Amino acid sequence: MMRFVARWLLLLLLGGSALAQESRSSAPTIPVEEFGTRRAALRKAIPDGVILLEADPLLPGMDNIDANTPVYDFSYLTGYHREGDILAIDSDGASVLFADGKPDTLKAASGIEDIRPREQLATFVKTALPKGKKTITRLREKAKKIVEALAEDQGAEVESGGRKIPPALTRLRLVKSPAELDMMRKAADATNKAHLEAMKACRPGKNEKELQTVIENKFKAEGCDGLGFASIVGSGKNGTILHYCENTAEIPKNTLVVCDIGAAYRGYVSDITRTLPTSGKFTEEHKKAYQCVLDAQKAAEAILKPGVTLGELHQTAGKVFEERGMTDYSFAHNQWPRGHFVGHQVGMAVHDSDIRGIKLAAGMVVTIEPGYYNWKDGYGIRIEDIYIVTKDGCERMSAGAPREVDEIEKIMKAY
Repeated sequence: MMRFVARWLLLLLLGGSALAQESRSSAPTIPVEEFGTRRAALRKAIPDGVILLEADPLLPGMDNIDANTPVYDFSYLTGYHREGDILAIDSDGASVLFADGKPDTLKAASGIEDIRPREQLATFVKTALPKGKKTITRLREKAKKIVEALAEDQGAEVESGGRKIPPALTRLRLVKSPAELDMMRKAADATNKAHLEAMKACRPGKNEKELQTVIENKFKAEGCDGLGFASIVGSGKNGTILHYCENTAEIPKNTLVVCDIGAAYRGYVSDITRTLPTSGKFTEEHKKAYQCVLDAQKAAEAILKPGVTLGELHQTAGKVFEERGMTDYSFAHNQWPRGHFVGHQVGMAVHDSDIRGIKLAAGMVVTIEPGYYNWKDGYGIRIEDIYIVTKDGCERMSAGAPREVDEIEKIMKAY
């Protein structure tokens, strides 16, 4: 998981900016002008006061994936991430960065011309906050105390605790731009190809770690620069553990292996899951359960379009299990740790910014991932695809990773 954090610390200093374009001009990237458009959109969403946003530390570990989701807000607005740097958006919409890095590098990444040392924050606040004005902040304790003290001295108001900034940025991040979608297609394409390599390489007697290595080597070969999350390669009973990522067991014969993986490309990620028969062919029991999961996914996929909610997708998929009398081990009818929701938003984080119950809109990116976890007999099944919500329906970015029983068996038989 440290690789996950290292990916952000390095790539968000360079990714999606003019710096990246110099070395890989033909690859998809975020135009630096887009960061300015995002800052302007935030200013429009919060029209009053000076906005101050600090880059929080990235937290290592699988348990911190969701905790890190709002941390990416800073890089969403600036094109890079470095703990302790502060972005200010003045009342007139002008942006200032308080950072100790090289100004030319920061300008190239963010498009911000006004770069000042961090210690000049207090001077800026004194000037920007005359009496009666206010500042809207999401700052850590040290910077927060400085701003609050100065505001009090000048009779200005501080609205801290992030009551306005996080929800505004969540709404902005929900809908991806065309450039963001191109980045995510790149990550999804690499993940599709890695699944194909896993199908070719899967054999009883191999270690799960060997299959993980095949997958992650393919990410690198396809030009991706990290992992969206720790790869999950769970065979047999390990496939019933949702976030299993030890990947150290020998793969048994005549069972299933869940491969839940996602490449990262310049700060954008993918999330696609396939379940494979370890001996190359599904048993009748496994095939019946697998087909139920797949049909549940397709039922939800069929109604995926603007205006529906993830809750409606969840209910639609769950009904398939009910109709077939297979609710005993289904994703929608079991308590944690085996029960789970049908999908989630994806973007800069694998569980990206979301608002519970929101109606989906064109440009959002979501997964559909029903599962069946038979811990009694020791196998799990999960099929997860990633979709762009379009004007009239959806685009399945994971179509390049086969999911039909006969397709998977044909590929595995050939190798």
